[in-house]
Amino acid sequence: MTAVDSGPTLLERFLAEQSDLTAVERFANRHDADLLPGPARYYRDLIPLERPRPGQQYGFEVDLDSCTGCKACVTACHSLNGLDDDESWRSVGLLHGGTPLAPLQQTVTTTCHHCLDPACLNGCPVDAYEKDPVTGIVSHLDDQCIGCGYCTLMCPYEVPRFNPARGIVRKCDMCRGRLEVGEAPACVQACPTSAIRISVVDTAALAAEAATGGQLVPGAPPSSVTLPTTVYRTRRADLDDLQAADHLSLRPAQAHPPLALMLVLTQLAVGAVLADVVVRLTAGAGVATALRATNAVVAAVMGLVALGASVLHLGRPRYAFRAVIGFRHSWLSREIVAFGLFAALASLYAATTWFAVGAATAVVGLVGVASSVMIYRVTHRAWWRARVSGPKFALTTVMCGAATALATVAFTPVGRDLARPLVTVLAGATLVKLVFEASLFGHRWGDDPTDLARTARLLMGELRTTTLWRFGLGVLGGVVLPLAAAAALVAPRPASALPAVVGALAVIAVVAGELIERWQFFRAVAGPRMPGGIA
Repeated sequence: MTAVDSGPTLLERFLAEQSDLTAVERFANRHDADLLPGPARYYRDLIPLERPRPGQQYGFEVDLDSCTGCKACVTACHSLNGLDDDESWRSVGLLHGGTPLAPLQQTVTTTCHHCLDPACLNGCPVDAYEKDPVTGIVSHLDDQCIGCGYCTLMCPYEVPRFNPARGIVRKCDMCRGRLEVGEAPACVQACPTSAIRISVVDTAALAAEAATGGQLVPGAPPSSVTLPTTVYRTRRADLDDLQAADHLSLRPAQAHPPLALMLVLTQLAVGAVLADVVVRLTAGAGVATALRATNAVVAAVMGLVALGASVLHLGRPRYAFRAVIGFRHSWLSREIVAFGLFAALASLYAATTWFAVGAATAVVGLVGVASSVMIYRVTHRAWWRARVSGPKFALTTVMCGAATALATVAFTPVGRDLARPLVTVLAGATLVKLVFEASLFGHRWGDDPTDLARTARLLMGELRTTTLWRFGLGVLGGVVLPLAAAAALVAPRPASALPAVVGALAVIAVVAGELIERWQFFRAVAGPRMPGGIA
């Protein structure tokens, strides 16, 4: 009887697999033997042969005439960097224009520009960015990030992307690991027309060129903001006449509810302390004592609640303590330090009611409000510049402080003489603020919309309902109800409960209106960006 050959055993198969070369080893052998597919032998020509010298750094170089918009670079970046399904570090935008007889279309591939003066690095409160002193590559330190997302607002090119699943921001690092071993970045390797390459750029020349007020491509932000190092080349003379395909598009931004709540509550708390200090300086002892007992507690509680609300905004809230690391360069860190100190002083003031502590609390609170203004001013968004957000934040502080003091007066018969001055301040600040906000709508008309025009169109279009609620609650809480409370307080025989109820409703309406306004502050902002596709 002949034995049947059953083939190699399981152990023999495992030994055979282990003796085989790994995929990496097989690729290396084929690479050294010059047996790779045709395009692979040219990859090395798309990266510099030498590292940058002093005064130089790496930068992307894009040949627009060769870019076909195939998005192979987008796919390669996504696949070779192991990005999540809804994550992308490179995009392809579109420019179009020309004439009916000679229309023109140009695709634009874009990713991080590894700027000479990176706004993401400057604004990060936890120093989660670093710029390599030799290569100039701007990298994100994932382990250091707390997920505040401030860099996504700072960058004028919308490069850093928040990843909700991971709770952090991530971005392109020019495949620095590949460059270190002589391999081209994923996007460079994947481009079938060799439209993307890595080159060595002269930093002084780039800075001088950016200072002239130019931009990378039509529709891009001014290069003077961050000094980007990407170089776009084309032989077309009429490229400057093109516009971004999404030039007329309206895109509501992220709402950031925790930030809206934090801003309003911190300004309410500062306003409450400020009103208390002013009353103590101008009114009688009895009135001051009545206000102090309430406003100090309101300031302390609202300050602590505001800090708690800000933590809810973070993707990794357990690391919130890191947010003070960037105090030397980040306005966000300075705001956190200011309001943290404010909450501590407000708590001490509520416990002691010492005037010196109250005055110090008010000063620190105002510094915090000013820091809030600067946080958004440095993002180079038209609706967030200081002359817009500054008056808004200041008037919110005055309105909320006057409303809180009026509600306290309504509960305290000894302070009813203050009703008229407080109503005058509250109603005046409210009307000024509402008129100031309404003045934006004048930017709505025009064939060539600016960023402010886009904001106005959003407020009057997609966000119209919330705009009506905002103005309705503003008038109700800042004018109608305060007048009713004052009338009830100065009546010959005032009802005991009516002034208190109306005063409390006024505070609620004012705060609700300001919360809607601050929600729109984020939702309706139109910021700078690279050209996108057709919306």
